Amino acid sequence: MTDSDSSADSDDAPAGARMMLEPDAIHEQEDGLAVDCPQCGATVTIQHIIEEGYCPGYVDGDEMNAESDDETPREGGCGAQLSLELVWES
Repeated sequence: MTDSDSSADSDDAPAGARMMLEPDAIHEQEDGLAVDCPQCGATVTIQHIIEEGYCPGYVDGDEMNAESDDETPREGGCGAQLSLELVWES
């Protein structure tokens, strides 16, 4: 796919980085196939990505800014929203 081909679909595509997975990037686990989160490195099952759309360590901006007690802000978390895309060429 060329850049001109992807520009027509760019309105539908979410903003963010894309990466192609090599066969050695996919891990077999008890829960099924998994990959490493590109942001934090946590192992995320393909099923979790499809069902939830984010890393298991995901903490949204509101939660990150919320205070866990009256004086201490919550410590970080992963902000990666993940999705899978199947691409074929003819």
